[in-house]
Amino acid sequence: MRVRGRTAAFIGVTAAMVIGVAATIIYSVGTGRDPSRTVTWWVPNWDTPIATDLVAEFEAQNPDLSVEMVETTSDTMANKISVALDSGDPPDVITELASRTRTSIAKGALADLSDLYGPDMPRSDFIPGALDAVTNDTGTYAVPYRWDCIALIYNKDLFAAAGIAGPPATWAELEATARRLTSGDVTGTAWPMSGAAEDLVRRYLGFALAAGARSENGIPLLDVASSQAALEIVGGSVAEGWASRSSLEVDNTEVRELFINGRIAMYLGGVFDVEQQLEAGMNVGTALTPGPDGPGVQAADGWGYLVPAAAKNPTGARRLVEFLARAENMARLTMTYPARISAGGDARFHDQYREPHYVQLAEHSVPPPNDPAWVGVNPFVYSTIQAVALGQVTPADGARAIQAEADRVLGPTG
Repeated sequence: MRVRGRTAAFIGVTAAMVIGVAATIIYSVGTGRDPSRTVTWWVPNWDTPIATDLVAEFEAQNPDLSVEMVETTSDTMANKISVALDSGDPPDVITELASRTRTSIAKGALADLSDLYGPDMPRSDFIPGALDAVTNDTGTYAVPYRWDCIALIYNKDLFAAAGIAGPPATWAELEATARRLTSGDVTGTAWPMSGAAEDLVRRYLGFALAAGARSENGIPLLDVASSQAALEIVGGSVAEGWASRSSLEVDNTEVRELFINGRIAMYLGGVFDVEQQLEAGMNVGTALTPGPDGPGVQAADGWGYLVPAAAKNPTGARRLVEFLARAENMARLTMTYPARISAGGDARFHDQYREPHYVQLAEHSVPPPNDPAWVGVNPFVYSTIQAVALGQVTPADGARAIQAEADRVLGPTG
């Protein structure tokens, strides 16, 4: 087993775009490795420590194969995976965000992994929605291993100081609670308006889905009323002052930092955030996302294993994916929740901090809208939310603009 940094790995990818097949030859000769006995796995750097242990076990059980791990990072992986798949010189296995797979499926860049599902890995063992995100009418093109969604995280000390007994459960309570908590240097909440478009749009979409929008086959079916309701919360809250103006300058990580530093009292975030807050000594609580009259909806997403159609060692790649997808290995590697139900029984997935996120995921979530056409609409929705937050357009006007753009790109919802 070898672990390589992402810079060296992408030298080969860049060369492949210029000189094609020659790059493959240079890679094989330069490393002195037999492609039929080597499986190259691109793995996120946050998974590397446990992945290294799993690979050692895999190699011990499969002495005819050697795994070369190449680390990827969150800030560059989307583009570099896309480049590698387009180049025709990809690795054998890629860990990738499920919501990005449909674009690669549409290009014919991924191998159909339907045959991996069966008695040892039944489809019924996966959290609802996980396989929908990576499946179309021709096959299933990934094996999800980690699945999660955001829910409400709140500062119990700030709530207690304001005389608030518990977290909000409805939209009306969310606004009233945020306004009550907004005082001095503290604001009720914040949104990631300066990061990746998909992070902000996903929050907008959760509120729109709770207000009556639907999601089918990776495409959200919007209407003006549901979009307006979502914009009134995500954008209007900033314009009206019960969400921080700093929202316009922060991404997901920086929203978490605002919370840790006591500048906001609550926000929508993931289990990974909670772990960092507990390590910082915070008194935090978690709860379901507020909805119009009860629990709200979130678009769930996760990570899965892909085998490129142009993988040099597809047989070895499938053997590695089968090993990694075993329930016990899935439970070891995931930082949030395993995609297989049988892997999620461990108590660490259901403590007082994680349980609301799990209930949100299992009972109040939908698969991520990931159709390539919808992904193309995301930048427009993103900029519209920002415009509402800045007071440049009203939520009603913004909703009509989003609907017009969605109808233009996706077709009328009828």
